[in-house]
Amino acid sequence: MKNNTTTQIIAKEGWKYSSLFFFLFLVSLYLEFLPWVFLVLFLFSLFIFRNPERVPNEDDEYALLSPCDGEISDIKKVNAFGSDFIMIQIDKSIWDVSLLRSPTKVNIINTTIKHGLFLSINSSLSKKLSESATMECSSNFGKLYMRIIAGVLARKIELFKTIGPLRVSSRFGLLVDGCVELYIPVESRVSVTIGDRVEAVQTTLGYFALKGKDSEQ
Repeated sequence: MKNNTTTQIIAKEGWKYSSLFFFLFLVSLYLEFLPWVFLVLFLFSLFIFRNPERVPNEDDEYALLSPCDGEISDIKKVNAFGSDFIMIQIDKSIWDVSLLRSPTKVNIINTTIKHGLFLSINSSLSKKLSESATMECSSNFGKLYMRIIAGVLARKIELFKTIGPLRVSSRFGLLVDGCVELYIPVESRVSVTIGDRVEAVQTTLGYFALKGKDSEQ
């Protein structure tokens, strides 16, 4: 398990990059060789790994919140993992906050990591060949899955927790660039449309159905 970023202003996972660029900035300043380049890189690293506090936009236990910042790129009914689900795909760019958060109260049963390439999420081969992590979760509303796919600029998927319980809005990972696919019970009601901009736990994607509630968690 990775070090769990909590409330640091800059996520721990970015400290090494920020420190490196700041050191290079000081060296370049001393040598009088393009210090502004390394200053920009230093500030950009702080921007990429910023870790703002987020308060869920509602406390309805049936609400499904967005797990990341980004744009809704696909919503459809699919047959996956041996059952029917509604799949919601959120594309996340390097300009969005990188922290991933739990969209509802869940218990992670299993996490499968597939190592692979780092392709653009717009590529037709991305879902088959790119590095990804699939999290199987139980909730009060049945099984749900989260699939995280790395983009061309991600280089790595950071997961702070791969098994065990997560509270609503808990940080569980970090993705610089890529997409997140949510597979939710088919009875759920979706309240977003393709093209909508969303923010982690501050945008409600939809609501779980009452008849889907169980005691799995």
